[in-house]
Amino acid sequence: MIHYISHFDPAWCNENNVADALRHHGYPPTCYHFPNPLDRPGRNGKPDIKPNDIVFTSIPSRFPLPELRSYKFQGAHLVCWNFDWIWKLGNRPVLYTPRLRMMDVIFSTDGTCGREYIRRGMHCRIYLPQGAAPMATLPTPTPGTPKHDVVFMGHLYSRDRQELARRLSARWDFANLGAGERIWGRAMSDICQSTSIMIGTNYRNDIPGYWSDRPYVVMGAGGFYLGHHVRGFDNHFKHGVHYGRFEGMHDMEVQVAYWLCHPAEREACRLRGHALVQEQHTYTNRVGRLLAALRLRGFLK
Repeated sequence: MIHYISHFDPAWCNENNVADALRHHGYPPTCYHFPNPLDRPGRNGKPDIKPNDIVFTSIPSRFPLPELRSYKFQGAHLVCWNFDWIWKLGNRPVLYTPRLRMMDVIFSTDGTCGREYIRRGMHCRIYLPQGAAPMATLPTPTPGTPKHDVVFMGHLYSRDRQELARRLSARWDFANLGAGERIWGRAMSDICQSTSIMIGTNYRNDIPGYWSDRPYVVMGAGGFYLGHHVRGFDNHFKHGVHYGRFEGMHDMEVQVAYWLCHPAEREACRLRGHALVQEQHTYTNRVGRLLAALRLRGFLK
C-alpha cells in the first residue's frame, strides 16, 4: 500500500496529479492531508501501516523527525519526490538534510548533478523533473481572443523577476498573474491560450537540469513558452521547434519582439510543444518512471 501524505485540501494540483497518476498505473494511494495531524495512517479509520508499505510525500521538510522514525519502526519504506530547490537557500539545507537522510528513495527536480546529496551522506537520490497534467483534464489547445502580449505566472520575488516585469511592462501589454492565488486546470489553460507569450524564469538558471514545473504547465495547457535558457533543457525540447528561449534581459526583449512579430511560427511551435509534453512529459509518464524505480528496488511488486 502507498500512504501519500501531502497537501490535498485545499488542492495543490501537483500532488493531486501525482495521486491520479498512481491510480492510473494501478497503485491507488491512500491520501492524507498533512496539515491535519489527525489525518494519518491508523487514525480516524485510515489503514494502519504494515511492513513494506510505502509512506510517500512531496513535502519531506515538513515532517517532525519522530513521525518519520515511527513509520520506519513500523516497517514502511520512506519515499519522497521533492519539487523544491534546496541547497544554498536560507535554512532549507538544515530543514531537509536530517529528513532526507531517513528516506529510502529520494526523487528530486533540483538538477541532474547529485553531488550535494552524496556529500551529505544520501546515496538514494534519483533525478525526476516535474510534469504536466494529462490532456484528459484540460480543454483542446485552441487559441482564444488575445488578452495580453506577455504573461508571467507566479510571484515576482527576486530582483531578476522584477526587472523582467519592468522591462516587459515598458514595451508591451504585460500581466503578472497567479501571484496571489494558485491558478490551475482550465483557468490556466484559458490564460495560456489567450496570451501570445507565456514567459518563464527560475529561481536559479545556472543549475543544469533544474527548472520549475512552469514549462510543463504552460506547454501542457496549450501556451507558447519562452523561457530563460538552462543547460539540459534542450535535451527534452528544441528551441524554435517546441518553445523559445532567451539568455539574459537584453536577449529576452529581443526574443519577445521576434516571437510577437512571427505569429504563424509561434503558433506552430506552440502546437508542437503541447503535443510533445502530452506525449512524454505528463505526470502519468513521470510516475511511471517513479514506480519502475521502486520496483527495481523491490519496494513494489
